[in-house]
Amino acid sequence: MSETHDAADSKREEIKARIAAAEEREARRGGTSLATTASETASDAANAFTSFVKEHPFAAAAGGVALGVLVASMFKGPRQVAVRGGTKAIGLATIGAEIASGFAAQLMDDATDLGREGARRAEDFSDTAGDKVRSARRSASHKAGDVADAARIARRETGKAIARAVGRK
Repeated sequence: MSETHDAADSKREEIKARIAAAEEREARRGGTSLATTASETASDAANAFTSFVKEHPFAAAAGGVALGVLVASMFKGPRQVAVRGGTKAIGLATIGAEIASGFAAQLMDDATDLGREGARRAEDFSDTAGDKVRSARRSASHKAGDVADAARIARRETGKAIARAVGRK
């Protein structure tokens, strides 16, 4: 038995040493990797864009129009090609704004659903707590009644015993 215990202790010490070595290597590397940093930055940018579109939908649409005009001005070909390119850019910007708006609406719906679910769970919890309190109150009332009955019986029996004792003397 002690052999398996010693083996487990040595294995535990080996694992602790490997963890410490990995933490030390990670600290020397400077913490996070380039891929992690890039992923976090992209996620932050997407969140910032989404929140900006939620807060300023008209500004987002105006930015799409401005981007379309900028793209149209870059074309050196005939004016019709430039107009078509600008129209396509505006269309793409509009689609992007609509997607962002739809995504924001979906997030808001999900948040609302989560709020409703939380409220439902809180209501269920309060119902359960109320049921338990009512049950405890009924139980306490029954026990108090039983104690009162026992006290009445004890009083009556004590009175009878006293009357018998007094009557004998």
